Amino acid sequence: MLSVYDLYDLHAVFVNIRQFPDDELNEAVLLNVIEVLTESRNTHQLNKFRLSLSNIPSLKEKELYKFVFYNNVYTFFPKTLNDAYVYKILIEACNCLLKAVMEKYREKVVDLADCLHNLPIYIAENNLSIPKKFWRREVKYYRKKWDKEFLFI
Repeated sequence: MLSVYDLYDLHAVFVNIRQFPDDELNEAVLLNVIEVLTESRNTHQLNKFRLSLSNIPSLKEKELYKFVFYNNVYTFFPKTLNDAYVYKILIEACNCLLKAVMEKYREKVVDLADCLHNLPIYIAENNLSIPKKFWRREVKYYRKKWDKEFLFI
């Protein structure tokens, strides 16, 4: 299961992709993120994104990803995400972002990463659920500009 701290790391990933939409490592990063999201519901390991992303060899050269090479140490076990619907939304969102990255559609990558970057924070700060304000504030603009069916699950 993802901890709230894993969600903060996911936020950092989305921010990095938004800031550098043409980076050649975005595809590898998103593939790792999707793998963690898909498999993480069955384990209680901490620092999941950090551990997975640290296996991308050339990521060490990226200043913005230096955080993945330092695991957080916790004196208590943080709250964990258990909601299957939230996992499904996160996976679908990452798959959409991956598709835009693979298509090398810069403007769409920026807009989608901008739409998604606060989602992990919203989840972490709203009792591990997706608040209505995410749909009204973040998704509404993206749906209007790019995809009317975005995240209709």
